[in-house]
Amino acid sequence: MKSKILLIVPLAVLALSIVASVRAKPAWYVNFQLEITGFMPIGPVPGGFQIDVPFEGVAGGPNIKEGTVEGVDHLLIDGAGIYHINVYLTITDKDGDKISASGTGLSIRRNPGQIVHEDAEATIIDVLGYPTTGKYAGLVDTIFRMESFITDFSDSPPGGYIHGKLY
Repeated sequence: MKSKILLIVPLAVLALSIVASVRAKPAWYVNFQLEITGFMPIGPVPGGFQIDVPFEGVAGGPNIKEGTVEGVDHLLIDGAGIYHINVYLTITDKDGDKISASGTGLSIRRNPGQIVHEDAEATIIDVLGYPTTGKYAGLVDTIFRMESFITDFSDSPPGGYIHGKLY
């Protein structure tokens, strides 16, 4: 009987560790706090109406120290009124190394004053205007899940804050 208990305890610990790892959220790579700095209506484009939304801010976390961020969301509003994000951004860290990403997803109004980005992901890129350099060069083509939301949104005057993380 004692040997059965000794066998069951390690098996139970193993089972719990497997369940915990499946339920655990992956480690985050970087977080960002951004300010929307304007709105530039582009006009009708295939699939809807485009508005460019520039932003800037800061980034940090376990992998990026004292980063600054610049970017733009080429936001598409389709015929059904759904907002499709098409973000391009570059983070420059304190050493001058850069990591650039393009991100896609949907913007959904959840609460008054809060817009949540759903089904969003970001791919690390190295293209003209959006470089990935230095210690981040090996991340090109890596895909991260992006969790972000907008608060204090205003279109007149243009503004609001984007809060998010890449996992």
